[in-house]
Amino acid sequence: MTLAKFLCQIGLIGTIIFTGISHSANGAAVATNSSPPSLEDFFVEPDYRSLQLSPDGRFLAFLTTLWTGRVGIAFTDLQTGKTEPLFAAEDENIQQFFWKGNDYILFGGDVSGNENYAWRSINLSKRKIVPLSDSFRERVADMVNRGDIVDHLESEPYFVLMSGNRTNGSYSDRLWKVDVRNAKREAVDTGDDKSENVDTVFTSKGDLVGRSRYFGDKILYEIRASNGDFFFKFAESPANTPQWEYRTVAANNETLYLISRTNSNTGTLHSINLRTHVLSAPLFNTPDGEIETVILSRDRTKLYGVSYRTDRDYYHWFDPARATLQAQIDRSLPKGENIVVTRSMDEKLMVVASVSDVNPGVYYLLDLRGPRLSRVGQINHRLNPEQLRPMEPIEYRARDGLTIHGYLTRPNGASNQRVPLIINPHGGPFGIRDSWGFNPEVQFLASRGYAVLQINYRGSGGYGYSFQKAGQREWGGKMQDDLTDGVKWAVDQGIADSERVAIYGASYGGYAALAGVTFTPELYRCAVNYVGASDLGILQRWGISGGQGSESFLAEWVGNDRTYIHDRSPVNYVDRIRVPTLHAYGYNDPRVDFDHWKRLEAKLKQYNKPYEILIEGNEGHGFHKESNRIEFYRRVEAFLDKNLKPLSSGRVEIGDAKIVEPQRH
Repeated sequence: MTLAKFLCQIGLIGTIIFTGISHSANGAAVATNSSPPSLEDFFVEPDYRSLQLSPDGRFLAFLTTLWTGRVGIAFTDLQTGKTEPLFAAEDENIQQFFWKGNDYILFGGDVSGNENYAWRSINLSKRKIVPLSDSFRERVADMVNRGDIVDHLESEPYFVLMSGNRTNGSYSDRLWKVDVRNAKREAVDTGDDKSENVDTVFTSKGDLVGRSRYFGDKILYEIRASNGDFFFKFAESPANTPQWEYRTVAANNETLYLISRTNSNTGTLHSINLRTHVLSAPLFNTPDGEIETVILSRDRTKLYGVSYRTDRDYYHWFDPARATLQAQIDRSLPKGENIVVTRSMDEKLMVVASVSDVNPGVYYLLDLRGPRLSRVGQINHRLNPEQLRPMEPIEYRARDGLTIHGYLTRPNGASNQRVPLIINPHGGPFGIRDSWGFNPEVQFLASRGYAVLQINYRGSGGYGYSFQKAGQREWGGKMQDDLTDGVKWAVDQGIADSERVAIYGASYGGYAALAGVTFTPELYRCAVNYVGASDLGILQRWGISGGQGSESFLAEWVGNDRTYIHDRSPVNYVDRIRVPTLHAYGYNDPRVDFDHWKRLEAKLKQYNKPYEILIEGNEGHGFHKESNRIEFYRRVEAFLDKNLKPLSSGRVEIGDAKIVEPQRH
C-alpha cells in the first residue's frame, strides 16, 4: 500500500498554514453533520495512533486496525512512501511499542485484561519475533519469564532493562539487561541493600544511579556515579511525606534532574551531580499546578525545558531555539495544544500531535531540512470538532474552605437553562487527575444532552502534595464531600437541574458512584458503577495491584481501622439505595477483584434493589475489546436515557434488573 492510499483511508484532510515553513496536504474537509456522532464514532478503535519515528528518521511506525481489524503495528518507509503491516497478535491486546535501533521494535500486550504484559521484539529486515517475557494466562499461575520494561536504554542499540523476570521456575524480582536479538539476560547491580526501592533512576546505559528506599519511618534518597559504587545519602524524609522525585539523567551520566518538595508544595526542579553530590539552585517552580515532564534533547545533551499543568498544559523553555520552534508551531496550529510526540535522533524530523478538548488529535510530520510540515492523519476521522463541546475549567469552595478545581462540559443548547448533570469522578484516586483535553466519554455524554462535571477532589494529583495528602483515609469521607459540594455548586450556579443528577465513574470513580447512592442517597437520580470497589475490606485483604498494593500504602492512604473499613464500604449500606444502578465488571480484573461485585450483588438481591449488570468474562479493569466497549456504552446510554429524564409524578421509573452471566474460562 502506498503512503497516499493509506492516508486517504485514515482521513487525510485539508490544507495547513505554517508560518515560515512550506507545507503540503491534500484531501477534502470533513463534512458538517447536524446530527450528533454515533456511539461507535466515539468508541471504535482509532485507525491510527502512537506514532514513533525510528532513530535515523527513515521509518514511521504506528498502531492501526486497518489490516486485520485487531490492533497491530504497521510502518511507513519515508524514503519510498510505502506503508505495510508488521505484526498483529492473535491473543494479546497490543498496548504499546518502541524502537530499539533502526531495525528492531519492541511491543507489549496483555491477555484478557490481566495487565501483565508479554513483551516481544521483531526486526523489520527478517520479521523474526523473539519472546522477551510472557503474560500469565490465569489469575494464579506459573509466572516463569514474566517481566516489565524498566528503561529503554537509548544509548544501547540492542539492550533494554527489565524487572521481574523468572529463572528456573522461581520468582526473582530483580533487574536484568536483556538482549532484544535473542532474549539473553544478565543481572544488573542494584547496590548493597536489599530493601524495597520506592523510586529508581538509570543512565541511558543501564546503570542504577539513584534510588529511594524505606528505612524505618523514613525514606532515604541515595545516589552514586555508576554501578559498583557505594550509594551516598543526600536527603531523607518522613515515610509518609515523600519530598524528592527522580526524573532523568543527562547524556554525561553525571547530571540527574529531580523534583524537590522540601521548600515548595508543588515541587521545584533541580539537578544534582552524581559524582560531587552538589545540588543546583532551583531551576523552575510553578506556584500553581505541577511539573509534568522534563524535556531534554533527543541525545540528552541539552535541557530544553519543562511542561507543567494547571488548568491546561504549558511549557517553560530554557533553550531559546526550542522556544522559537514551539512558538512557530503554535502560531501555525492555533486551535490545539501542540506536542512533539517523537523525534529522529538528529531532530531533523519530528511528529507533532495537535489536540484539544474538541479534537482527538491530528498528526503532522515536521521536516526541518525543508523546512516542511505535512499533515499525516487524524486519530479519529469520524468526529467533527464543530459538533463537539468545549471543556470549561471551573473551581469552587468545598464546605471546609478548600479550593476544588475541575472541568465542566455542557451539552449543546444548555445556555440559560438547567440541564441534567452527570458527576464523573476520576479513578485512582491518589495522584491522578482529570485534565483539559479530548475525552471521548465526556463528549459522548454531552452529545446525548447531559452536562458533565469532572471534579479533581482532594487526593487528586497536580495541585501540590498537601492537596493530595488531604485525601488520605478519606474514602467515602471528605473526598466524597467534595463531589457532593460540586453538585451543590452546579445547582447554585443555575447549571444543573437538582432533580436530574447522576453519578458515573470507573475504578475509584465506581466506588464514588456507589458511595454517592449509599451515603447521600437523596442526591442522585441514578448511578453507573464501572469496575468500582465496593468493600474496603477486600482491598485490605488483597491489596491494590499496579504498584500501590503495599501494606504501608493501604494503612496510610486507605486506612486499616476496622470501624473505618466497615463504615466507608458502600456494600454495607446497600439498604439505603433509592435509585436504579448499572454495574459493569471484568471477570479477570487484577485491580478490583471480582469479589467486590459478588458481595455487592448479594446485597442488592438481599434488599431487592433493582439493578442492571454487565459482566465480561475475558476483560479486566475496563473493557478493551472494541465490541465489549461499545456494548457497555450502549447500555450506559439506554440506562441514562431511561432514568435521568424527569417524570410528571416526580418518581423515578425503575426497570427490571438485567443480568448477563460471565463466560468462565
